[in-house]
Amino acid sequence: MRTHLLIFALLFAACSIPASDAQAQKSGTVVVVVDIPQVMENNNKFNGLLKSIQAEIDAFDKVLTQKRKQVQTMIEELRDYKAGTPAYENLEREIAQIQSDVNVQMQIKRKNILKKEADVYYECYKEVQAQVAKFSEQNGINLVLNFNSKEINQESRDDVIKGVNRQVVYQRSLNITKYIIDLVNKGAAPVNVSNANGTTGTQK
Repeated sequence: MRTHLLIFALLFAACSIPASDAQAQKSGTVVVVVDIPQVMENNNKFNGLLKSIQAEIDAFDKVLTQKRKQVQTMIEELRDYKAGTPAYENLEREIAQIQSDVNVQMQIKRKNILKKEADVYYECYKEVQAQVAKFSEQNGINLVLNFNSKEINQESRDDVIKGVNRQVVYQRSLNITKYIIDLVNKGAAPVNVSNANGTTGTQK
C-alpha cells in the first residue's frame, strides 16, 4: 500500500510542472531561461495597446497632411499678390502661424506618444515579470535568465556582436518562454501580429 502511495505522489509531482521543468528538477538544476522579447512579441495585450497608439499616430498624420495641403494652397495663392502689400504680408503671417502651430503640435504629440509607449512597455513587462515569478515559485525555480532564441544574422556586424555578448551561451530543455506566453495571454483578446505564428518554447 505504501508503495502505491509513493508512486501516486511521484506521478502527481511530475504532472504539476511542464516536461522541460521536470527534466530540470530531475537533474538538480533550478535555473531556467525565458525569451522576453519573444514573450512581448506574442503578448496580446501588449500588441493591442501598441496598435491603439499606432492608430492615434495615423490619425494625427492625417491632420498634418491636411495642414500641409492647406499651407501649400496658401503658398500658391501668395504668388498672386505683390510682395510688400498688406494682403501679401497678412497671408504670409497666416502661413507662418499655421506652420508654427503645426511644429508645436508635433512636438507635444511626439512627447505624449513616447510617454504612452513607455507606460505600455512598463505595464506589460511588469505583468510578464509577475507571471515569471509565479511560475517559478510554483515549479521550484530559483533563477530565471533572459534568453535570446533568435539566430544570429551572420551578415550583420551589429547582430554578430550582440550575439557574441549574449549572457546565455547554451541551454537545453530549460526554455519556459511558451509557458509564460500562455500565461500572459489568458483572458486577453487575440491580436493579429506578424510574429503571432512564430515558434516558441524549447530551443537550443
